[in-house]
Order: sequence, then structure tokens, then C-alpha cells
Amino acid sequence: MEIPKIGYGTYLMDVEEARAGVKNALCTGYRHIDTASGYNNEIGVGAGIQDAGVERSELFVTTKLWPGGMWGQPALTFEEVVAAGEKSLKELDCGYIDLYLIHTPFAFTIGKSAGLDQWRGCLELKKRGVVKEIGVSNFNLQHLEAIKEAGLEMPKYNQLELHPCCQQRPLLAYMGKNGMKAIAYSSLAPLGSWREGQESGKGRMGEERAKKVASKLEKIAGDTGMTEAQVLLRWAIDKGYAILPKTTNVERMKSNLSVGEKKALGKKDIELLDGLGGGAEGTDMEDVCFAWAFGDPKA
Repeated sequence: MEIPKIGYGTYLMDVEEARAGVKNALCTGYRHIDTASGYNNEIGVGAGIQDAGVERSELFVTTKLWPGGMWGQPALTFEEVVAAGEKSLKELDCGYIDLYLIHTPFAFTIGKSAGLDQWRGCLELKKRGVVKEIGVSNFNLQHLEAIKEAGLEMPKYNQLELHPCCQQRPLLAYMGKNGMKAIAYSSLAPLGSWREGQESGKGRMGEERAKKVASKLEKIAGDTGMTEAQVLLRWAIDKGYAILPKTTNVERMKSNLSVGEKKALGKKDIELLDGLGGGAEGTDMEDVCFAWAFGDPKA
């Protein structure tokens, strides 16, 4: 099954929130659910899937390996990666995992061999049928190149922060040349209201950047009849990225999902949004994108 273009994200949800959110999302029409062992809500996600009663063959379920390797944690070994994948499947209780991602390349900060052992563990999970497909998240050029140089199967997906202010163009170009697809998270980061109670897109960009971005979004929203959030989501879809908007509000779930049926943005609107990622506007957020840039992997 190909990954649906619009998925439902569960970051920052506890078990009960995830259960209710996933059930509502599936009943609204979503068919891709994204979680992670690091979110500590896989049991809730699995319960929400069961509550919704959607046929398993209609669903695409993504979860992620927490690799260790930072904050005093040892990096998971090959055997521990396999055990972690099997544990995630048990907690999700959904028969199989469609896509299993290494959440971050933390292990590469310990050494290239540690990072590659984790990737080999993911390959083993695929071989055993625990997962259908494997990929990575927050991996940069040097991490992907290390996998390629080792002669191992390349990731099919890389889940990244992607939006008009964080376009990660060199990385995406490399991915395209090597058959990898992008899954976008934090699509709504340029909005001042993004993740209320946390640092918003406005806070990350600074006041002047935020004003320039807001004016462009307001103009395109007015011209297209979409909300500013829908404009950002439509931009990502038009770029060919799968997206993972997250909300517990059913009406916003419907609004986000409806973007897939909206008319594609016009060439001028795309160019206007693309221009927020650098150049004369001076609004490039790539210096604050959530990218794990730890330098070259150690030998």
C-alpha cells in the first residue's frame, strides 16, 4: 500500500488523547496514522485503531524506533532494534507495521558502525515481516551517504521538517536521486498559532521574518479561498510530500483532510511560497529547522 498523502500525527498526545484522536481521525476519513515509541502512546494509537473498526488493509501505520545514543542513553544494538520493533507491533496490536522509521540518527554520533547496526536491525524486521517498509527521520546527507557507502538497501522515506520556510533543498535533491520520498512534519510551523503553548513559528523566525511570512500567507489564502493552514498543507502536497497534520479538534481534522481535494496552487503562489525559503526575502528558517546536524559520522 502506498503512503496516503494526508496522514494523522499523534506527537504530544498521551495514551487516552491518542486513542480518541486516532478513532476520530479514522472515522473522519484518514487512513495513515503516524506515531513513535518515543511518543509513549502506541498503546493508545492501537486502541484507537481497534475502536474505529476500519479494515486493516485500508490503513497505513507508521511508527518510529527511539535509537538512544544521546542524553546519556546507550545506542540500541542490532538485537535491541529488532526487539524494539517487535515491542512496538505488540503495543499497536495491528498485525504489522506499514512503515518503521529510525526516529533520529543519534547513533551516528557514537560511530558509523553503531548507526549502521541500527539500520541492519530495521532490515531484519522487514525480513521477518514485522514491518512492510523501512525508512528514517531527521537524517541528513552524511547519514544517508553512510548507508549507501555500506552497500545496504537505502531508506524509502525520510520524515523531515518541511514547509516554505524550511525547504532543505540539498537534502531533498539527494533523496530524489537515490529514490527516497519525503514525509513532511511541522507543516504549519510558519503560523504564529502553531503549537500554542510552545515556541511558535513566529518565535522561531523572529518578529520581522514572521511578518513577511504572514503577509504572503494572508494574500494567498485570500486569493484561493483557503485558510492559511490549508495553503501550507496544499503547498506540501503540491511538492509531492506526504503530510501529518495533528489536531484533536474534529472540525480541523475535516478541514485538514479536505486539502487533498482542493485545487492545486497556481504557479505564482508556489513561487511566492518558495521564495520564503531564502533569497532576497531573508526569511530562510533552515538555520532553525529541526535537523539533527551532528557533522560527519565517525568511522
